[in-house]
Amino acid sequence: METLIAAMARRFVGTSVRMSVITLSGRTGRVGEAIGSVVDQFHTFKPVRGVSMMFPLGLARRITRTRADVVHLHSGAWFKGALAARLAGVRKLVYTEHGREHDDPWLVRWLDRQAAQRTTHVVAVSDRLRRYLSDVIHVSPNRLQTIENGVDVVQYSPGRVSDELRAALRIPPQALIIGSVGRLEPVKNYARLLQVFAEVRAGGRFAAPLYLVICGEGSQRKALELLAEQLGIAQVLRLPGWVEDPVPFYRLFHIFCLTSVSEGAPLSLMEAMACRAAPLVTDVGANAGILGPALASQVVQSEDARGLQHALTVSLESQQHLEQLGRLARERIVKSFNLESLIAAYERLYLS
Repeated sequence: METLIAAMARRFVGTSVRMSVITLSGRTGRVGEAIGSVVDQFHTFKPVRGVSMMFPLGLARRITRTRADVVHLHSGAWFKGALAARLAGVRKLVYTEHGREHDDPWLVRWLDRQAAQRTTHVVAVSDRLRRYLSDVIHVSPNRLQTIENGVDVVQYSPGRVSDELRAALRIPPQALIIGSVGRLEPVKNYARLLQVFAEVRAGGRFAAPLYLVICGEGSQRKALELLAEQLGIAQVLRLPGWVEDPVPFYRLFHIFCLTSVSEGAPLSLMEAMACRAAPLVTDVGANAGILGPALASQVVQSEDARGLQHALTVSLESQQHLEQLGRLARERIVKSFNLESLIAAYERLYLS
């Protein structure tokens, strides 16, 4: 979500759209540091928990300072953001739902229904998510639409594999590398990826050594390190942490793997595919739709560990097969998920 907001901020510079950002985390963060110079205003704000849900006066004051014609809300700030925008006198509200984890509690669904009634346009990042908002949250069809995520296919493109990065990660040149980029949190289910990787590696069907690289930070780091020790793969697991520029990593990966139990329309998957990494994903969120029919063999059910193991093994068996998967992945993103289409769709929505 933050990556998308940053990309939109950069793209709108010099256009008919002037963009300000209010973060509710109370801190600038890496994204704020990156876009602070290109947005009209950047506000950090930490609402008082509970009180701000019904009386978001502090947020309303900050919205007023931006002189907004349109307030664009994102996942996690729908109800209080919609109420604050109304208090600030802004009548046009856009909300983008980026993805849900599991079954929402009834109170969350009720708050979302109230927020939807105050929202002019509700955007889902996939048709699957749009159906959820319609069927479960009961968002009115005349407020609801799909705008699929997209990435910059020039920035995210195939290129030379960095020998320096490979050396820094202590990975030999001939190795086959399975990678992922994401938060080290339970929803990403990286424990499943470690277990499947260990099984595939133990099968011993490959001439080249296998390495696993997961970029990101989160609460599960220690647990994943311990699990890697238990599975006997600690020596081939790399956890480099949060990375400023993931492109060199995407180019390094032979396979980009997402084992999430829930997703929206993950930009990391699109970015990796645009860099020609072969994808392998669970069938959650928009994952299957992003891969499309030509890459349907690379989609497995979320709980099907054996299916994931089989798909990973087959993908790694032939360099020619890996290259074909990578070509199909790049073609799919360039054709259907490029950033220019997304920016144009939101601009039309703002100006309509």
